[in-house]
Order: sequence, then C-alpha cells, then structure tokens
Amino acid sequence: MKTNINKTTIELSTIALILILSFLLFSNFDALEKIVEISTKYEEFEVDEIVSTLIVLAFCLVWFSFRRWRETLKSNKELHDALCTIKTLEGIIPICMHCKEIRDDKGSWNRLEKYICEHSEAQFSHSICEKCLKEHYPEEVD
Repeated sequence: MKTNINKTTIELSTIALILILSFLLFSNFDALEKIVEISTKYEEFEVDEIVSTLIVLAFCLVWFSFRRWRETLKSNKELHDALCTIKTLEGIIPICMHCKEIRDDKGSWNRLEKYICEHSEAQFSHSICEKCLKEHYPEEVD
C-alpha cells in the first residue's frame, strides 16, 4: 500500500511540474492571442469553439482518471484483504505413519481432519471406501 502512495506522490509531482512548465511557456508565448488571431482569421471554420471543447475534454479526462484511481485503490484493498484471509498449508507436516495424526507447532498431536480444518478453509465429510467397508463391516457388504 505504501508503494501506491509513493507512486501517487510521484505522479502528482510530475503533473505539478508539467503545469508549472506550461505556465512558464505560455507566459512567454501568449497562446490566447494566437488562438484569437487564428479564430478571427478562420471564423467560418468555427475554430473558436475548439478551445472551450478542449477545456471540457480536459475536465472530463481528469474526472475519469480520478474515478479510475479510486476504483484501483478499492480493488487493491479488496485484494489485500483477501490475501490476508487466505489460509494455506505449506512446508513439511509431521504425520504419524500409523495413526495418521499430525504434530502441530506446539508439539501436540491432532487428528488429520482437525489440523487441516484449522490451517485451511477445507471441510471434511466422512464416508467409507469399499475396501474398508469389506474389511471392517463384512456383514454390510451384501
């Protein structure tokens, strides 16, 4: 988030510098006089409406850019919040080779289902496979 603020500061500084440079340029070269001269010379082409149209266009572009900037900040915040809430299982997980219990960071042994539910968004629904059904409940196989 801090890098976004730094980028925004740099971009706003750049815009301010461009505005200052354009002011200095237009103060030495009187653009409005040239525009008035051209618009009176070519009155039949409606050149004088171009200036007001460009001002409206500039305002619209600024408004559009500001809205896009706000949307980007909002989506970045949503992505950041989503990343903070994601739980993942990583690394080496110590598991008993006989009972399949898992040792947590505190050294306690937990059932596999409990450990995975606590460390991820996964949920379990217990069932029994055909092999275990035959082994543990042979009378139910028929």
